[in-house]
Amino acid sequence: MLYANYGKTNIKLSVISCGGMRFSNPTDIDKNAAVVKAAYDAGINYFDTAPYYCDDKSEDIFGAALKTMLKTRKEKPFYISTKSGKFEPQEVRENFENSLRRLGVDCIDFYHFWCISSLDDYNNRKKKGALGEFIKLKEEGLIKHLCVSTHMTGTDIGKMLEDYPFEGVLLGYCAMNFAYRDAGLDTAAKLGKGVVVMNPLGGGLIPQYPERFNFVKSREDETVVEGALRFLINDKRITTSLIGFNNEKEIKDAVKAVDGFNPISDEKISEIRSGIKQNFNELCTGCQYCNKCSKGIPVPKLIEAYNHYMLSGKSIDMMERLKWHWGIEADSDYLRMCNECGTCEKACTQELPIRKRLKDILLHAEKLIAAKKAKTH
Repeated sequence: MLYANYGKTNIKLSVISCGGMRFSNPTDIDKNAAVVKAAYDAGINYFDTAPYYCDDKSEDIFGAALKTMLKTRKEKPFYISTKSGKFEPQEVRENFENSLRRLGVDCIDFYHFWCISSLDDYNNRKKKGALGEFIKLKEEGLIKHLCVSTHMTGTDIGKMLEDYPFEGVLLGYCAMNFAYRDAGLDTAAKLGKGVVVMNPLGGGLIPQYPERFNFVKSREDETVVEGALRFLINDKRITTSLIGFNNEKEIKDAVKAVDGFNPISDEKISEIRSGIKQNFNELCTGCQYCNKCSKGIPVPKLIEAYNHYMLSGKSIDMMERLKWHWGIEADSDYLRMCNECGTCEKACTQELPIRKRLKDILLHAEKLIAAKKAKTH
């Protein structure tokens, strides 16, 4: 296993880590806890969970695993990460205390100001006192490292990191959407922040469509999963990549990617980065040029989610991406605000049919809403 420094903390984290968002059968606490323990035994030392993950079972799963893992923590250190997305101080405190109880620990190593979707969202939470409560928890010794989790663009992430000295940031980043948040990683590196990336395999799309992602391979003898992970391991701005494991085979495959890692040349990295433009002419590359809507529609987020529909052919993949990654529900006003002015299309360097795709998203959203209503009657 390889390890990297988390920002300025001098803590070394395994370059791949265990995320608690994707357990396939979250009600089987013991089975999933055994998977978490197997990741620990394989040398992984960073474990990330949150309230509400996996039908609100994720923290319970990690808590069950920690009962065993805590016995060897002195000899084999590990670190726990969880989060709170609450706005009011009292709610943050209650969220935190509930996490402590479920995890069975007396403090949290990395606590995240969770799921910041925009600078307005960030400033609003600060105004309501949520960040102030995080700071109090750290002053009380209950939080060791105060961090932030976000789905913003790279430029906005940079502005947030310059506003408050979070020790690290959790953000979505992979070979499929690197252009969207590169500026954020640059700022994090400049400020000496730890960086944890989520969805390193494109929310599962990269292993599902290996032929489409063949460009991520830096050598012939590796799989696309190995290539995608090594692309991130090679990036010195990134501390660790979160992977949601469902079984020991997935752990072994990820560890194999680490064990077989060799530094990738700048030339090859440039090839991989250009690969998405060459191989996905019809997919949004996340350049952000379309983010000019006068009505405030988050066009880049909607079109990024549409990528998932184009790759899988399943509208539910797109709708879940909108809900769980971008916080946009099927009944959101954003899906119904487009007046088809065409400003976004004029700005798109790929000349994508954005207006048509926005109509498609709305159509699938309406079908999803109708299906849910039908189930309740």
